[in-house]
Amino acid sequence: MRILDRFSSEHDVFISQLKVIEDLAARGADIASLSATIRTLASPLLAHADNEERVLFPVLGPTMEGPIRVMVGEHETIHGYVERLVAEPSRVELEQTLDAFLRILRGHIDKEEQIFFPAAGELLDDAKQQRLDRDVRVGAIVAV
Repeated sequence: MRILDRFSSEHDVFISQLKVIEDLAARGADIASLSATIRTLASPLLAHADNEERVLFPVLGPTMEGPIRVMVGEHETIHGYVERLVAEPSRVELEQTLDAFLRILRGHIDKEEQIFFPAAGELLDDAKQQRLDRDVRVGAIVAV
């Protein structure tokens, strides 16, 4: 498998999980249930970001330095939201944080899919992508 294909397929799982989280929130699920569902997403999501930063970004180096800084900054923001959401915050904080989390994560995924990954694909041939994929730490991605 090519590393960019792996990351794209992981994005598909994350989007599916976000829909479940949104549905639970819309139905007024209790905070513990929402936090538990977000916890299910958290581990593979954080592993995904770690793999991008550890495996993909270093090989793109100076050519994509600016976009990489943007992606890393968004990863840090997403991580912060995840930490707040899994800590079972108050209902008001959960709603505000969840809204911001959903917006930034969806925007981040769109940016990677529409701009970053196509640009990276131009720089990395299939053989290089396959070699990089072997360096990925596979997280426990479980569809909710």
